Amino acid sequence: MDAIALLTQQHEETEALFQQVAVEKGVERLRSFRLLARMLTLHTQLEERHFYPAVRVAETEDMLLHSFDDHAESKALISQMIHLDISDMQFEPALVRLRASVEAHVAEERSILFPLVQRLFSAEDLERLGDELARRTDELAQPGALPTVSSEAQLGVS
Repeated sequence: MDAIALLTQQHEETEALFQQVAVEKGVERLRSFRLLARMLTLHTQLEERHFYPAVRVAETEDMLLHSFDDHAESKALISQMIHLDISDMQFEPALVRLRASVEAHVAEERSILFPLVQRLFSAEDLERLGDELARRTDELAQPGALPTVSSEAQLGVS
């Protein structure tokens, strides 16, 4: 699978998790939010540590800098949310802001960055990068590879 296809698949998985969190209640919502936060953390790490450095050329520089800013916004929102009880009145507005931020970032990647990368890099390069990203995804998915997203004490159910 090439790098763009892998990242696009992760975007789709993230959107499905946002949909779950939006409709679920109680423990199910807590579980889905934890999965969402973990997926966003993994995806962000993958892009920042591996994809962006691999595709950094003069033509992508500005877009990549903007993407780091987008990630910082998402990280800040997730950090805020993991300290809230999911029944807290601040949780829902933060979830809406997080989703809007992620959706805007994904739309920019799909409409600007990914097509640009596809023009600048060969299919073989993107395939090799996709293989590397898949390996890194597997590594990041291992227990302890990412910072803990939450604990029962940090993100409770009322």
